[in-house]
Amino acid sequence: MANNTSIKFDQILSDINHRRFTPVYLLEGEETFYIDEISRVLEEKVLKPEEKSFNMTIAYGKDISPLEIKMAARRYPMMSEFQLIIIKEAQNINDIEVFEDYLENPMTTTILVLCYKGKKVDKRKKAGKLFSKYTYFTSDRLRDNEIIPWIERYIKAKGRHIDPKAVQLISDYLGNDLAKISNEIDKMLINVKSDVPIIGVTHIEQNIGISKDYNVFELGKALGQKNFNKSIQIAHYFAANSNSDGIIPMIAYLYTFFSKVYSYNSMKNKPRKEIAIAIGINEYFIDDYKIAGSNYSQSMLEEIFANLKYYDLRSKGVENGSTEEGQLIIELVIKILRIAEIPIQLRLV
Repeated sequence: MANNTSIKFDQILSDINHRRFTPVYLLEGEETFYIDEISRVLEEKVLKPEEKSFNMTIAYGKDISPLEIKMAARRYPMMSEFQLIIIKEAQNINDIEVFEDYLENPMTTTILVLCYKGKKVDKRKKAGKLFSKYTYFTSDRLRDNEIIPWIERYIKAKGRHIDPKAVQLISDYLGNDLAKISNEIDKMLINVKSDVPIIGVTHIEQNIGISKDYNVFELGKALGQKNFNKSIQIAHYFAANSNSDGIIPMIAYLYTFFSKVYSYNSMKNKPRKEIAIAIGINEYFIDDYKIAGSNYSQSMLEEIFANLKYYDLRSKGVENGSTEEGQLIIELVIKILRIAEIPIQLRLV
């Protein structure tokens, strides 16, 4: 199910595609994907190619004053129904309240777009209330349990189908940065022929650079199963492979994985589908969390969280003299296996 941000985003795009424009668009918030996409579609749809030379202005907030923006917005278009003004990085405008007089009486032939990234306008102030009369979109980051449905919808909207394990791998590897996820998916779809019925793990491995056998998804699964050999093999791969992303993304994934195991343990008597939705996974993978939940008690998981925090700090130089990142990765995996009460033998695999 789409969240409120995605629903409003879809509605705004529908209005734009049907040429139902508003004089002002304030696009604010932390998730840049939605802001950039709305801005891109407006740039594509408002004006015909031959109208853009005289009627489209794109500027950056740090390079233009509010007064200059208002003066430009009050001009009439030339041989066109509209003029389009897009202000990128509008959060760098010093005083957003300066737009109050313009917002009270905007030009109906101007479409003014403010891309206000990473911040939010105070809706309690007059400017915030005036912006809300037009298209006021807050782009919030998705929660972890919303990423997989988003990936599935994004690929479906491209007219393609994808295997659930491939979706999980994308989510685990790329995190919750929608701009990064969409960019990698778009590049992959260029290379995977349209006659391929289902995009699988092999396509992800070949086009997004994720090893099918040595990735954070497989590491979490191996640790969840208390599989000593595979866990250590993957740790050594990460430590030795210069193309791997290092310990910080691995720690982030393991924190997410074990957090979901922790949640699973607290609701394991509920229906599988309900659990899968709550912890943000495809029901196809619920058994992985069931196995991990049976191998790790809540107190063990809390100890793992403490170790993840400790190694995150060490990876950033805190209490870490000259230990290389690869050795930290191996140490962390061994610590987790010790918590799982596996007898550790000091050997290389």
